[in-house]
Amino acid sequence: MNPNDEHIWGSIQRKDGPAFENFYKEHYKLFFLTACGYLKDARLAQEVVNDVFVKIWQEAETINIQTSLKSYIYRSVINRCLNELDKGKRDKQHLSELAHRPEPYVEPQNMEDTELKARLYRAIDELPEQCRKVFMMSRFDGLKQQEIANLLGISIKTVKNHITHALKLLHKVLRDWHSLPLWIGVIKYFFRS
Repeated sequence: MNPNDEHIWGSIQRKDGPAFENFYKEHYKLFFLTACGYLKDARLAQEVVNDVFVKIWQEAETINIQTSLKSYIYRSVINRCLNELDKGKRDKQHLSELAHRPEPYVEPQNMEDTELKARLYRAIDELPEQCRKVFMMSRFDGLKQQEIANLLGISIKTVKNHITHALKLLHKVLRDWHSLPLWIGVIKYFFRS
């Protein structure tokens, strides 16, 4: 652990509230976006990150960190995400692949892009329940409109309406954004026919 980390961690172990709050505010976004990447659910990602921080605050005196504090929390967030995915009975091989993904390094210039991704996930999460379910099945699960209609017991027209409504909302999120490379990627991913 580097000297700066040792200082911050020592402060947290001594229950220094402002030091803990500053660390939380400074690093929350990275951990939240990491959790979003695994869970594809902004509310659940927020819950996971907050739970990890609460546990660290409560158990700081007994936690022994060998690496950096940031790496320790990052790994804790990933482990919690994997537990959440496991609760959903995801494929074990998929979980294993997720667990062995290398730790990403987020360049400062990429923060604008990651902020846009977070806004998009929040926008999806705030869709009406049936609309969100249809959109997720279409864009994240790769199901065809007829398959979604059959699974949910609704008409293809209703499926199309839900997808159109979701895309309009996401378009509003993107409208004033200036990150062209991510714009192109998002358009290709979400706005495909």
